[in-house]
Amino acid sequence: MTIKVVTFDLDDTLWPLRETILAAHKSANDFLASQVPSVKEILSTNKEREVWGQLIEKDPTMRHRLSELRFNVFKNILQSLGQTEQQAEKLSSEALQIFMNGRHQLTLFDGVEEVLAQLKEKYTLGVLTNGNADINRLGIDHYFNFSFSAEELNDSKPSATHFKKAMEFTSEKAASICHIGDHTECDVEGALNAGCKAIWYNELNNEWPDSEGCPVQEIKSWYDMEEAISKC
Repeated sequence: MTIKVVTFDLDDTLWPLRETILAAHKSANDFLASQVPSVKEILSTNKEREVWGQLIEKDPTMRHRLSELRFNVFKNILQSLGQTEQQAEKLSSEALQIFMNGRHQLTLFDGVEEVLAQLKEKYTLGVLTNGNADINRLGIDHYFNFSFSAEELNDSKPSATHFKKAMEFTSEKAASICHIGDHTECDVEGALNAGCKAIWYNELNNEWPDSEGCPVQEIKSWYDMEEAISKC
């Protein structure tokens, strides 16, 4: 069946994430430390990771709502250090905003906007992301016909929820949808399990975890995107 819809993951597919996230973390943590110095003993340590785990254990669905989860991690830590609930909520909100500002200081991979503009002429384009980046805030929303996030759907890839929403929105069958992403399980296996086509975007040169190798086309440049889609 001819591909009519192309969906994209965001982090490490449209842009490299690691350095951006590390810088965003540091900015938020530095702010909190400037307000409550003792927080430095917890942030970026096993103690902080334990708080993340405890909150997810208490409410497993929160793993899909990353912004809410991060806010609650900050709040929980601040309250454990003697801040009142009101103080903790205020500082957590400010720290989250600082984090989100940094999280959107991104550099797109080479060719992203050029290729998206070309693809938009041929296909319906969409975003399916587990992250909390905002394509409107990044100024690239005009390339896409729709966007669904884990926060919005309260579910994460590789669950079929994202892919079913793409089918529902476009009124297209799974076989006419091609999903492109960097994550071997969430993007490639998730799409295939939902009946969609998939392309593994691997500009970061990761290894496929299965010894049998990648079951779909692998590309490492946005300039190879259009040709790969045409072969699906």
